[in-house]
Amino acid sequence: MKILVVGAGVSGVSFAISRKRSHPKDEITIIDRMGEPLKKILATGNGKCNIANTSKLEGKYSSSFATEIMRKNDYHVIANFLDSINIKTKEVGELVYPITESAVTVRNALLKALEKYHINILLNEEIDDYIVHDDYFEVFLKGGTYKFDKIVFSTGGKSQANLGSDGSVFALLKEHGYEISPLLPALCPIKIKENVKALDGVRVKAKVTIKNANKVIFKESGEVLFKKDGLSGIVMFNASRVIAHQSDRENIKIYIDPLENVDYEDLGIFLSFNNKEELLSSYLHPALKMYISKMDLEGTSLINKMKSIPFTFSDFYGFDFSQVTVGGVSVKNLNEKLGSNIENGVYFIGEVIDNDAPCGGYNLMWAIASALYVSDYM
Repeated sequence: MKILVVGAGVSGVSFAISRKRSHPKDEITIIDRMGEPLKKILATGNGKCNIANTSKLEGKYSSSFATEIMRKNDYHVIANFLDSINIKTKEVGELVYPITESAVTVRNALLKALEKYHINILLNEEIDDYIVHDDYFEVFLKGGTYKFDKIVFSTGGKSQANLGSDGSVFALLKEHGYEISPLLPALCPIKIKENVKALDGVRVKAKVTIKNANKVIFKESGEVLFKKDGLSGIVMFNASRVIAHQSDRENIKIYIDPLENVDYEDLGIFLSFNNKEELLSSYLHPALKMYISKMDLEGTSLINKMKSIPFTFSDFYGFDFSQVTVGGVSVKNLNEKLGSNIENGVYFIGEVIDNDAPCGGYNLMWAIASALYVSDYM
């Protein structure tokens, strides 16, 4: 069988390795628009490569369809695959890293496995189109026309085009009748309407609550990093993903409590013995103290201001700043084997599918799990 894999990211490479090992007679060719494979993985986990997560999967993935697949290819299956190609891992709490804490280690092991199994990679190559025949695909690449028995799309979403995923494949897939869910950046900083230039660079541990038209849609604690026009940090990355899934984002408010471990009563007691200036100075970062001092929230007590600082969502920072893409090939187009319902012999794996998850290794785990799944059931 001749298989074309479109995209040389973790998902496409993992599929090729797994498939070639179980079906050594298959001829597998991977193409990628970039000049080198596996570029995006080098940026994962700030270079440490948070490759998986051992916690429960319920509620993590946007698609219940994907969650069911993950149950069949859970962390243990992924760990066994990684170990089989000499990627040794360790657990830091629920997070799983290579024991070297280096994404380069993971990339090198995957490349070595490609070489071991004689899997061909064509770089600086793109798919222009393909024609579905009764028993094969006629595929038009920039470098010529080829015949394949199966096509696996593993091109990723639209996040970080400089690392390989520019979203260009979705136009081609639309032409072939696939429903593409709207693409939005996620796991990225968000812009806010308030002027926070004076807070640029300030970091605070805080509880973040987000409401859409007064309905709570997100709650999480973590470090918030103020930017000159927005909010960043892992907690805000996870918040951006939840916001991206909202059909209406006109009335989204973000509330930050930098005093999560200090209750209202304690602040009230302190204020009863001290003035407001001393209260602010004793509990808040100096820049945040000045910001709150200038806030005009009529009818809101100073303590409420300190415990629930409001901001108004404006926009996302964009695909170049995002770790994952919300949207993609709709699961409506896929069967239980991640094969196409439209074109027999076409498969989809990884981020190209409309499925996403929060920070913590879940998205990389999906990339590998979906690859191993299709490898087994193709």
